[in-house]
Amino acid sequence: MKYFFPLHFDGDNRGCEGIAKGTASIIGASKNDLIGYSRNVELDSRLGISDYISLIPQHPVTVIDKIQKKIEGILNPEFSRTDLYFKYQYRKFLKQITTNDIMISTGGDMMCYGNNMVNVTNNFLHERGVRTVLWGCSMGEQNYTPEKHETLRNFSLIYARESLSYNFFKNLGLKNVVCLPDPAFVLEPQVTALPSFFGDNEVIGINISPYILKGNNMCSTFGKELKSLLDFIFNETKLYVLLIPHVLWHGQDDRETASVIENMYRKTNRISILDSTNLNYQQIRFIISKCKFFIGGRTHAVISAYSTCIPTIALGYSIKSKGIAKDLELNEKLIVNATAQNSKLNLLNSFTYLMDDYQNIKDTLFSIMPTYKLSTFLIKDYISKL
Repeated sequence: MKYFFPLHFDGDNRGCEGIAKGTASIIGASKNDLIGYSRNVELDSRLGISDYISLIPQHPVTVIDKIQKKIEGILNPEFSRTDLYFKYQYRKFLKQITTNDIMISTGGDMMCYGNNMVNVTNNFLHERGVRTVLWGCSMGEQNYTPEKHETLRNFSLIYARESLSYNFFKNLGLKNVVCLPDPAFVLEPQVTALPSFFGDNEVIGINISPYILKGNNMCSTFGKELKSLLDFIFNETKLYVLLIPHVLWHGQDDRETASVIENMYRKTNRISILDSTNLNYQQIRFIISKCKFFIGGRTHAVISAYSTCIPTIALGYSIKSKGIAKDLELNEKLIVNATAQNSKLNLLNSFTYLMDDYQNIKDTLFSIMPTYKLSTFLIKDYISKL
């Protein structure tokens, strides 16, 4: 039996790397039996993903492919853009999967967006009698579509990574649902060199994405919130700020956001950007683990902080952030809706709470985390029964 990962994408989203490595560690199969479909095999190999799973390069889209897709779209107007993309990018990979195998549909929050490749890949394999697992996922009522409901019924197993999504799935009448932590929780930090200012200073790690900063606009609602927080940190504390990019994909590059923030506060001499380009997921986790506080927008950056018991504020905008924090028994003040249009000092207020309740938060994480992480491995029992 082999396990196939068609929606791995690539490690320039370090969360995809974390999911791939964590999943391989949990399943415990030989890498020859773990097959990932990669958009960038060279990068994934450099990050060490190829030590965990076998990588098959995505078929590059040629000019001829684009022309054929255009013609087919005209001749078959009922075909969606997703259907055509599937035909030219995924079908060949999926056709090698047999009824002896299992498809692991990763991506975490892909069901929080519009109808996409989760639907198409799962429905294709379901029709062929292949067992499929929606792996470490989140989804809420605001993400519901009839098409998603259909594909949810077609999964052999749905592994929700937090209880709010689990309850949503159960309320839909789905029977094939379990709730366990995100697979990336099981990974250990990998020791790497720390930025020099860690030696004598307390550091707050901050991860901000272009999405929550609205195109890197510091004049946006959240931009003003962030500025109030940073002004407070530089004027009222002695903390150093380390900006930690976690997704480096074109159009979603956290490094661009970090550069905007760093330029605004460079004169403080207490802010810098981590060179995440040359660090893998577990090395970034190690650096996060040495921070006193963490504030993060990317879910798998926040998971690195939680898993190493660092008091953290999650910049949540969907069910996943609320659900994970709830399951870790963390106060709602530690989740800030970064997309709210009418917030006023919510982030700063949450940070003062984080400082004031620091030890209680840390103690809570230390108490819960060992058992919480270990429970992730229970997914193997559910897979064995498919």
